[in-house]
Amino acid sequence: MTKRTLADTHDRPAQLIATSAYGHAAVAAHGQEGILPWLAAAGATGVEIRRELLPAGFDAFAALGEACARQRLSVVYSAADELWQDDAPAATLGQRLAEAAALDARAIKFSLGNYRRGPAQAWTALRETLAAAPVALTMVENDQTPQGGTLEPLAICLHDAEQADCPLYMTFDIGNWAWTGGDAVNAAHRLGRYVRYVHCKGVVWRDGKPHAAVPSAEELHDWHALFAAFPPCVPRAIEFPLQGEDLVAVSRDELARLARL
Repeated sequence: MTKRTLADTHDRPAQLIATSAYGHAAVAAHGQEGILPWLAAAGATGVEIRRELLPAGFDAFAALGEACARQRLSVVYSAADELWQDDAPAATLGQRLAEAAALDARAIKFSLGNYRRGPAQAWTALRETLAAAPVALTMVENDQTPQGGTLEPLAICLHDAEQADCPLYMTFDIGNWAWTGGDAVNAAHRLGRYVRYVHCKGVVWRDGKPHAAVPSAEELHDWHALFAAFPPCVPRAIEFPLQGEDLVAVSRDELARLARL
């Protein structure tokens, strides 16, 4: 079984757009399938399909994957589940991997969950499950929670995965560190070697709370230090709001800004 990675068809970093970037109203009006032509026209090489934005009871994963393929978009599947429940992988893991396979996704990502140093047999089971799955890449993402979005639990889990020879890697969300009080540069230096996919979003503060935003020129400049800690040509995705009258043009412009990283 040959597993295709996000980067194996491009000589430059793959650039994706998460469908959530267009907002809940656009997704509700068009569906995630209806948004795909916008990405293709803007020059994206892939799409991040968000499970939490699928209709209740959705099961047409193969048809959605075929729609992505028609637009020549590789797929990352955001499962929206926590991978770990204390010392065992989540019971939904197999179902989510099957959904990713139906999408012909090249990668799937989870939140870390509540990781408590899984025993050897849990890591063995996870290693065997991921090795047998048709999805090339399984990742945990730093989310906006204390248990799944702070440095130490992620570092421990990824170190344990490495020790167990388990193919588990990381989605590094640049903006989410603001929600958990972490330092993105420090996290990049600690976790950079595990990173296989980057969520790009700027942050603005309103009423003492962080909000996702189009990255400023200063933020983009600062991100060079982050990307220097990641593997070369790591794929990256827009996960900040894309708004305007011409969403294709807006998307194209923001992809061009990321391409300079």
